[in-house]
Amino acid sequence: MLKISATASELPTLLDQVPGVEWLSLDCFDTLVWRATHAPMDVFADLRFEGGAIEPRKWAERQARLEAHSVEQRGEIVIADIYRKLLPLATDAERTQAAAHELELEARQAYGFAPVRDLMLEAKRRGLKIAIVSDMYMSEAQLRSHIGNACGPETLALIDRVFVSSEYGTGKAKDLFINILADLGVSPAKILHVGDNLTADQERPSEFGINTVHFEQFPDDVAQRLRLEATAATLVGRGGTRVERPIYQLHRAQLALRTETDPAYCIGHDVMGPVMHGFASWLKTEAEDMEARTGKPVKLLFLMRDGYLPMRAFNALHPELADRVLPTEISRFTAFGTSFTDVEAIANYVMPGLSPENLPRYCKQMAMTPDEKRVLCRMDPQSFLQAVTGPYAERIIARSRAFADRMAGYLTGLGIQHGDAVMLCDIGYQGTVQNVVEPVLRDLLGLDVAGRYMALRQIVPIGNDKRGYLDTRNYDMDLLTTCWEPIGLIEELLNLPQGSVVDYTADGQPIREASGRKHAQSVRRETVQRGCVDYVEGARDGLGLLRRPDTDDADARRDTAVAALVRFLFLPQKAEVEVIDSFDYELNQGTGNTLRLVDLDMATKDLRRRGLFYSRDRSRLFLPGELQQHGTHLNLSLLVSRRFRLDLRKSDFDVGGIQLPVMLINDKGHSLTTVDAFPTVDGYYVAQVPVGDGEYIAGLQFGQRWDWVQIEDLTFHRVEDLAFNKLNGPTGFTAEPYPDGMTQMGPGLFRCDPAGFILAMPPANHLGSLALSVVFRPISERSNAAVAANDQEQAA
Repeated sequence: MLKISATASELPTLLDQVPGVEWLSLDCFDTLVWRATHAPMDVFADLRFEGGAIEPRKWAERQARLEAHSVEQRGEIVIADIYRKLLPLATDAERTQAAAHELELEARQAYGFAPVRDLMLEAKRRGLKIAIVSDMYMSEAQLRSHIGNACGPETLALIDRVFVSSEYGTGKAKDLFINILADLGVSPAKILHVGDNLTADQERPSEFGINTVHFEQFPDDVAQRLRLEATAATLVGRGGTRVERPIYQLHRAQLALRTETDPAYCIGHDVMGPVMHGFASWLKTEAEDMEARTGKPVKLLFLMRDGYLPMRAFNALHPELADRVLPTEISRFTAFGTSFTDVEAIANYVMPGLSPENLPRYCKQMAMTPDEKRVLCRMDPQSFLQAVTGPYAERIIARSRAFADRMAGYLTGLGIQHGDAVMLCDIGYQGTVQNVVEPVLRDLLGLDVAGRYMALRQIVPIGNDKRGYLDTRNYDMDLLTTCWEPIGLIEELLNLPQGSVVDYTADGQPIREASGRKHAQSVRRETVQRGCVDYVEGARDGLGLLRRPDTDDADARRDTAVAALVRFLFLPQKAEVEVIDSFDYELNQGTGNTLRLVDLDMATKDLRRRGLFYSRDRSRLFLPGELQQHGTHLNLSLLVSRRFRLDLRKSDFDVGGIQLPVMLINDKGHSLTTVDAFPTVDGYYVAQVPVGDGEYIAGLQFGQRWDWVQIEDLTFHRVEDLAFNKLNGPTGFTAEPYPDGMTQMGPGLFRCDPAGFILAMPPANHLGSLALSVVFRPISERSNAAVAANDQEQAA
């Protein structure tokens, strides 16, 4: 007897393993017929029911099953039983109509899975008969109609028998296979049954001697990813998700068919694939709309570097439009370089970030010579502003105009002609490049300009033609802001591994800054991008689908894409974080600077020191990736807090505290007190010991409470910095510990005598009131008797 499991790619060759079978028996739902939604219950969201239909519909089915089992001794129900419970005040005709409507909605979400159809064709080629065996409240006629709709009449014609639990009053996990064996009149060894439910499709039929194959729809990591995508969709989806809207997952078939397991490829295929497929589909529609408005063929200018993977995805999905697609090197730096058309433009650029540390960057952007830069960077910010808008303004404007002429020459060399209609395509945020460069393109080349972005977070509209695949027409600003915060990760996955353009030659060639990209990072990025393009090509060809579900439209694709994106950004998996652990983020402002996307070791230290509120540090580029190693609960808390802008404060999390005994010592003597220590992560606690303006030495009496303790950090901070959570700046003073009665047994690990303590000396030079931040982990608590005796001794 055969009893194995098989993935989607293995289905078409299963019959090679069981020679001599006469019947191929197939489960229906999630084997032959799939849904475009995450779960079966999502179909019910489209039922019109006040307050949402999912919960009432689930309740009605439970009640119908309970009544059938306990009152009528039936093991299965029909859909009419459900609607008698769901619509108790309706007429029979109204219930019949409502049930028919549900079946119509079910049919809209359904599609046949091509590998199972291929298995059926091979079975017929070998002379086998085919049976469908399903646990379902549909009748046989309804189920046959459903299969025909989802798979087509040719596939329906391959089926010889249909066994549905509602017709027999019992399911597969009970006695349905007894009825099947009796009806078919064949030996169990002559049947091969394939289905996705381990109990109903393998364990139970195997008890009768039937050959079985457990169809594993997804590997465990993919199944988890889909569940977490459904979680993300519930939190970030448009109004009414899982109430009035299903959770769509149009990529399920392709994820099931993916055979490559490289984690970088999986990120590209399973995550970026649905995002780029939806984006590329939308771009084509937007280009068609612009062409209809302008009466001109639209040229799509994908802005390098971040537009590189969107361009590859667009070409994969729409190869017939390849002659309209232009990889275009316009960066923020070159855009601003062309923008200084008058004194007001110079002032508008300089004033928002006017500070001493920004003056060198401003000089570079305004093409100052080395001598000019030396003079200007010695000025205070106000004098700098007066200089660049006064005596230096004329030369800045002239250089900017020359820069614009060089950019125009570059664009002409790409094939852009005067008066063309162009669409700037990029990852987005606020579309700053378009804001800056659009007036220049109109002035020099007479272009009609539009901007289309993957995500557009436009705080203040300025009147230009700008839209986002994700923008405020679809999602609220809080969600767009939430997605924007860790978007540097997405940039690094999308972009072209070369330096950013900083100028153009006189003959229109781009001049790029040197790239600090690491070879390993480039290899991983290319693997991600290859996976993405493979997905887009599969989606274009309908990979795995016998027909596209009726609900496969722009909105459903957007819902699928957003859930995949937000899940990856906020609920990443361990293997995904390992892919990007060594990634650097390269700033795109002509600086050549890079930052680490994640720093797992530093993240652990900061969490121990500060707890979850370290997540408020905006300098972390991919905070959820750093938190992943500490549990989903932290990332989920972060997502919910950021998405809904919850007013949560550190004091709300200061629970479960313990008391740390402390001596405060000065030249007048000492006093005894206790301070509250609150848990952070990994069993660590943090306590803040006030020491005034440095007049006190803190004695931390660990020995009173614990035999063993691990000390992670002793740092003095200004009290004002603690209040404003500025713990990552240069405000801390590392304390030099002086243990007494405490034996160090390892790095930070101490065995404590009952009177053991550590003295921490405040720094000699400081400004303002100080507090000693103590981060420690109790290992072994001293016995209650010992603690009580020590307390009495201290009191005496």
